[in-house]
This record gives sequence, structure tokens and C-alpha cells, in this order.
Amino acid sequence: MSNGFAAIPVGSQSNAAAVRVPKTAELVAKQIRNAIIRGELSDGDTLPAESHLIAEFAVSRPTIREAVRILESEGLVTVARGARGGARISSPNYEMIERAAGIILQSQRVTIGDLYEMRTLIEPPAARLVAERNSEKAVPILRHFIEDEMSVMTDRFAVTLKIAAFHRLLMELSGNKTLNVFSQALRGLVEGHLSLSQRRSPVTDPEFSQKQVRFGLKSHSKLVDLIEAKDGDAAEAHWKDHMVAAGQVWLSQIGPSSLVDLLD
Repeated sequence: MSNGFAAIPVGSQSNAAAVRVPKTAELVAKQIRNAIIRGELSDGDTLPAESHLIAEFAVSRPTIREAVRILESEGLVTVARGARGGARISSPNYEMIERAAGIILQSQRVTIGDLYEMRTLIEPPAARLVAERNSEKAVPILRHFIEDEMSVMTDRFAVTLKIAAFHRLLMELSGNKTLNVFSQALRGLVEGHLSLSQRRSPVTDPEFSQKQVRFGLKSHSKLVDLIEAKDGDAAEAHWKDHMVAAGQVWLSQIGPSSLVDLLD
């Protein structure tokens, strides 16, 4: 197999007692995982046949099968069973962290209020970064997206998902990849919370509901104006005010002490 896998040292005997020595299958899985991360194995590629892997790594068939099971549990390979089956590479994607974050937060019995508080802490500084680092690229993208929001503003569920996407887009345009990963990890919970809020809030006054939507989208436009002006201070301050005000609306129908597992 010519994927350029580098040998992985198990570790010297002097520290063997201090750390757990990985199983052979874990070492094989690590080499394949590193090849996926480095791009030596691409999404959709088929892993070589078991016989080839056995010869490549000089290990037994059960060891190869255990290594593949490890990678499958991590979402890095998908295995088709049967005579024509095999293992295909699944490159790392945001769905992996979204699923893991959802499980962890629900197991920790995290509340909706806690989730929204975290978003309120990290999104305003992200708006500053967009204004100070990425104004020229971000402004036309954000203005076009606001047009999309406006086009569905009479559909309360469609515009809700667009609003959630605007927040994620803002994080992405900040240029900070770690912030973007956090945003993507929370995607399912955030969208679920907003949609649940809409379902629990029957429209008794359509005119007032539309007024709220227009007010929110106007705030989006003001943020883009501040980003265009490259005014990081004002962009951060405006988006903090926006998040606080929006939170009062979105949390009112569910309650900040509700658990995120209600989103299921």
C-alpha cells in the first residue's frame, strides 16, 4: 500500500510503566487516521483489501478488523458488509463534532440558558474579528444572505433557520477556525432550540410577529454596515446588544432552565 504511512514508535521501555502501551490495532488505526487527516487518503477512497493491509502492517487479520472497527466508531470509515463490501474513507466533517457535542451537552443536562449564554459570549467578539480582519470579503456575502432572509421572512420557520445560518456564517467569516468549529458543533442544538421556540409560540398577532422579524433583520443589516466601516468596537457592541435582546425573545417560550435534551 503506497500511502506513505510512517512507522509509529510504541515508546521506550523506560516509560512503559508510566503510560498504557497501545494495542497493535490502535497503532494501525492511528497510522490510517493520520493518513486521512493529512489527505493521503481522500473521502470516498476504498481501503485496500484485508490481505494487503495484513502484509503492509505485518499483523493478523483480527488486528486489521479491530483497527477498522475503531475507525468506523470514529466516523472515519464506513463499512459495507457482504461479498462486495469494504471500508471507504469518510473525511472528518462537522457532523461528527455536532453529534458528539449534542450527546455530551445532553448528558451533562445543560440548559437552554447555558447554551445561549455561551453564544452571547463568543459571537460579539467574532463580529469584531469580521470587521477588523475580513470586511471586504464578508460584506457582499452577508448582504446577499440578508436578501435571502428577507425573501422568506413571511415563513416563520424558514426565516428561523436562515437566522441561525446567519449566525454561523458570521462565525465562519471571522477567520478563526476554532470559533467556527464551536459554532458548527452547536448547529443542531441551536436550530432545534429556535424551531422549538417557534412551535411553542402560536402566532396570535401576525403583524407583531412580522414586526419582530423585520426588526431582527434590520439589526443584521446594521451589523453589516459596521463591518463595512471596519469598526470592530461598534460591531462587537451592537452584536452583544442584539444577542441579549434576541435571547429574551427566543428564551421566552421555552425558559432558560429547560434542558437541551428537550430538543430531541
